Amino acid sequence: MDFDDQEKTPTELRDVRPSSFSHVIGQDHVKQALQIAVDAGFQEGKRLDEILLCGPPGLGKTALVQVLADECCVPFTEVLAQSITNAAELNSALLSSSEGILFLDEIHLLHPTQQHALLIVLDKRRIFLSGGKSVQSIPVAPFTLIGATTDPDGLISPLVDRFKMVLHLDYYSHDELGKIVQQRCLALHWEYEPELLAEIAQRGRQTPRIALRLLGAARRVAVAAGENRIEVRHLLHACQIERISSRGLDNFQQKYIRLLRPASQRLNVLASMIGVSTKVVTATIEPFLLRSGLVFKSDNGLRQLSQSGREHLSEIESETA
Repeated sequence: MDFDDQEKTPTELRDVRPSSFSHVIGQDHVKQALQIAVDAGFQEGKRLDEILLCGPPGLGKTALVQVLADECCVPFTEVLAQSITNAAELNSALLSSSEGILFLDEIHLLHPTQQHALLIVLDKRRIFLSGGKSVQSIPVAPFTLIGATTDPDGLISPLVDRFKMVLHLDYYSHDELGKIVQQRCLALHWEYEPELLAEIAQRGRQTPRIALRLLGAARRVAVAAGENRIEVRHLLHACQIERISSRGLDNFQQKYIRLLRPASQRLNVLASMIGVSTKVVTATIEPFLLRSGLVFKSDNGLRQLSQSGREHLSEIESETA
């Protein structure tokens, strides 16, 4: 099903998603592996094997699984793993995924006890309920488990080994981000200035979720001004309001590099000065800074501001002066 063939005309970014692998931009290695799995399943008349998708947030893991369900013509059940706090909630999720795909997002957030219980169900295809001195066994209808994680180390090894495919998603190129933004604009019939695509891609931090968030922010500025065409000036105004730099750095990231200008800092010191945990720093604040070369780590773990980081900080301060 093409973007324009959806049941009702989409009006918001959240209403639009690809419905076949041919419409998914980027992640070619993952798409190829998933398409082969689908084709092999059809040829052999078998359901899909268990799949684990790994990668940072915002790269499109959920969208890929939704496309996979469409390609297989099976029901799709999405459950956020952190919402499962006990055996009863896990059993409910497993029983609700009959004959389809059960997508456990952020599967590493399952407590190890629940991970072990899930492993037993995958092996035995039965749920075991303890009641007093007896144990009741309930068969589970065939389903395919697909997990998504931003932290594979949070999974117990036997569960990881149970997945027949473990696929790692890559960050996107500027060109791919521009194509994704263009794709959404066309699907929503939004007019846009051609230069807008590159400007959003430059600020998108190689992540579709961030790029599309910027597109939505720019459109809000355009709509508020009574204009139908989204232009670069609308994006720049939105970024000024939300304090997004020309390379996409948010307020926390800008504060991070400012703290490094006088001298190198240790992770725990940076986290304390920013007012967040070290896990937040390593998981959300500094990955792009390190990946883009604005910041680097010394052999002893000190975070240091690179020359390009200093230049970008000067650019930020000149824009806000």
